[in-house]
Amino acid sequence: MSLKKEQILSALPKLKEVEIAEWGGSVFIRPITLAEQAKLADLGAKFEKALVSAKMKGVMLPLIQWAVVDESGQPLFDEKDLGELINTSASAILRLQEEILSYSGLTKESREELEKNLLNPQSEEPVSP
Repeated sequence: MSLKKEQILSALPKLKEVEIAEWGGSVFIRPITLAEQAKLADLGAKFEKALVSAKMKGVMLPLIQWAVVDESGQPLFDEKDLGELINTSASAILRLQEEILSYSGLTKESREELEKNLLNPQSEEPVSP
C-alpha cells in the first residue's frame, strides 16, 4: 500500500511493553524521533567529558523521559521527575535505556542488522496472479 504524506506525518509510533521487575510491573516505550536522536547526540557531545553522574542526568534520563510512555503514548515522566528518577533502580534504568535504544534502532547490533538488510535484501518470490 502506497502511503500519502499526511499518513506518514500523522502516524503514531508503535509502543512496546517492557517488564521492569524492580518496579513490580511494566511500562511502555516508544522509539525516539529523529529530532530526539539529534538532541541525544548533542547532549552526548555536551557531556562527553563530564563526570559519569552528570552524563546520566544529562543524557540517560532525558532519553527515559522522552520514550517511557503510558499506554496511550503520553509521556510518563516530565523534567521535574528526573531528580527522583536518578534515585531509582540502576538495573531498571539501564534496561530501559537499552530497550529504548534497541527499539529506536540505535544500538550497534540494530544498526548492523539494518545495514546487513539494506546491503543484502532477502529476495522475495514473485507472487503469481
